[in-house]
This record gives sequence, structure tokens and C-alpha cells, in this order.
Amino acid sequence: MGKVLISGATGWLGRETIRKVVSGSFKEIDSSNLILQSSKNRLVDFGNGYKFPVQEFNGHIEAQEIMGFVHLAFLTREKVAESGFENYVIHNLKLISNACQVIRRTKPKWVVLVSSGAIFDRQSGNIEDNLVRNPYGYLKRIEELALADAAKDVNANIVIGRLWGAAGSEMPINRAYAISDFIEQAFYDKKIQINSGGNVFRKYCDAGEFMEVLIKLALKGESTTLDSGGDVVELEEVAKVIASKLGDVSISRSDKSSEVDDYYPRSTDFETFSNSVGVSLSKVEDIVSKAIESHKLARGYLKKD
Repeated sequence: MGKVLISGATGWLGRETIRKVVSGSFKEIDSSNLILQSSKNRLVDFGNGYKFPVQEFNGHIEAQEIMGFVHLAFLTREKVAESGFENYVIHNLKLISNACQVIRRTKPKWVVLVSSGAIFDRQSGNIEDNLVRNPYGYLKRIEELALADAAKDVNANIVIGRLWGAAGSEMPINRAYAISDFIEQAFYDKKIQINSGGNVFRKYCDAGEFMEVLIKLALKGESTTLDSGGDVVELEEVAKVIASKLGDVSISRSDKSSEVDDYYPRSTDFETFSNSVGVSLSKVEDIVSKAIESHKLARGYLKKD
């Protein structure tokens, strides 16, 4: 078994990936062969008795035999305001540069990159071409192109997964995400307020299953770019699931309007690929249930294993 490097290992998707590795989802990857990197050197408890050393992700990894590279390190959309526009751009460009340096230095057999549906302009549907309007989406597209070039230079296959909507067992408390916001409202206010009056349609997948599909495709030698999947749901349906799980929660929304927000991928390739690698996809009800348990754990309502 070769070593696998995971950048952004302490984030949501990194934790989901490690959860999959330690549960035995990949026969080709053993937890003892993981190299975990994030923003700084530290020892991190990932639960279930697994504690791993985490190194700083700076692109200066010692040359060694790396079978695979899972690149997740990136400042997400909500960090723009926190970091400031210029610092946000500089930081993410550095992370992209570090990733390309790792690929060219270690020459992995395969690369997995998580990108985003945000690379598309929501109005036109075209690839985002305006850094100021959508820095997250614009830089994610830059990342896709840069890592694809680096992988090509070392003859590595690369799987790029564009994540549009997800929840699951390691979902952080982040009220920028509708599901997280609804759960927090239900916990503390015993009501869920949907701010959009018009219908809001989304596709949600289980984040762990998303990572499992990408990595299994990479292990098969695939090179492809695919959107995340899931059933199309309207946000009120999601709110109703949360209310049913937590009980005594009311739901209301702004005055009805005719506007429709349908930000979700039309492709069904993810379902096709998941079948090809033997991953059964969870339904929205199960995904939301995992997110609720994750929030309970983060809030101290449950004990960590």
C-alpha cells in the first residue's frame, strides 16, 4: 500500500475522507499510510480512537513515494469577508501553488481535487470570468486548470469533483449553509424561518460518499470531472425533515413569490459513477440525520467516541 497525502485534512471533507479510510472503505489505503497536512503542525483527534499528526501544508514535503494526493486545502466563500479580498486571493493562490509543487515533486499516481459548482456564474451558467464578483468560484476554476496541468506533467490521473451541496457526519456548524442554519434555528429557536419566499431547489449528497466516489474513481485510474449528485429537493422539504427529527419545531417562510432559485447540477453522472465503484448513495433524510448528530456532538449534546 502506498502513502496518500491529504491537504486540508482537518476540515470537513478531510475528516470525512479520514473517516472513510479508517472504516476500511478503500482496500488500497491503510490509515498508517496517511500523510495529513493542514494549516499548522499539531496532533489531531479524529474520533473513534484515531489520533494523527498533522503537518503544515506548505508545498515543501520531502520527496518520497506518494501513491495518491487528495487536495482539499482552500479558503471557502465565507472567508472573503473575514480575510479581506486581497488576502483571500493571495492565500488561495498560494495553496494552489503548494498543491502543484507537491504533485510535481512527489509524482503521485493519482490526484483528487474537490472543486465547486461556484465556478459557474449563476446568472449566465457560464464559467465564472470575474474575480471580483465571485472570487471563490473564479479561483476554484484556476485551481482546476493548474492541478490538471501538474497531474499531466507527471502522468498522474486526476479526478475533479465539483461539490454543489452536501451534509453528513462531519458537517461543521456554519450558518452560511442552509442545512446547518436550519438545524441551529431548530435547536435554539424551536422554529425554522426560510428567508426565501420563492421555491429554492438544491441537490444534497453525503460528503463522505462524495469523497469515497472520487477516490475510488482515482484508484481505478480514471481522469474525469464530475458534479456532485443527489435528489432534487426544495428547502421546505429539508426543513420538514429537520423538524421531524428534532420535534416541536415550527416552519415559516417569507411571503410567497414567483422567483425560483434552482442552483443545482443537471448532470446525473455522479449517480452513474457511484454505481460503477459500488457506492450506494444516501437519501436526503439520512444525510440530514447525520448532520443533526454532527451538530449535537459539536454542541456537546453527545459524547465523542
